[in-house]
This record gives sequence, C-alpha cells and structure tokens, in this order.
Amino acid sequence: MNRNVALTTLAWGLFIVLIGLSWALNEYYQIPMVPYVALGAGIILIGLNVARTGLGMHLSKFSLFIGIIAFAFGGAALIGYELPLFAMIIVLIGLFIIAEAAASLRKSK
Repeated sequence: MNRNVALTTLAWGLFIVLIGLSWALNEYYQIPMVPYVALGAGIILIGLNVARTGLGMHLSKFSLFIGIIAFAFGGAALIGYELPLFAMIIVLIGLFIIAEAAASLRKSK
C-alpha cells in the first residue's frame, strides 16, 4: 500500500469513527451533532492535505476545498453564526485561483 492510499484510508477511518461517535453522542445527549461532524470532517481533510504536503506528495485541491468549507461552517455553527454558503464557495474559489497563480509565479523564477 503506498503512502497516499494509506493516508486516504486513515482519513476515511477517522471520518467513520467521527460519524459513529457523533451518532452515539446524539442518541445519549440529544444535542445536534452536525456542527461537530462538519468541524471534525474539515479538520480531517485539512490534516490529510497537511500530511501529504509534509511527506512530499501533492495535495488534493478538491479535498482541501471541501475541508476548508466544512471547517468554516462547523466552526461558525458552534459559535452561533451562519455563513452564507454560496458566497463562501465563491471566495474560496478565488483564493484557490490566487494560490495557483502565486505558485506558478514562484516556479517561473
């Protein structure tokens, strides 16, 4: 099993554990767990890409994008704030375009 597959499998395992724990805690405490699941999923996906970068692999822009959105929405929901989904997605697309351009400029030097 190569490192990328191992990291992806690890992330999926963490996500399944997160879902199971959230389900169990929701049954026991009767509190909505969606913000916690979103925040946890965001942390897992961002962590996956940090680990990939740390090991010299290419990060997945799609999973990083989803991770940032999940993290932002979960964190905002926990503090009682509701983020506008469409506007947030547009801002993140713009930031990814800027990051790609900056990376391209660094490589061309």
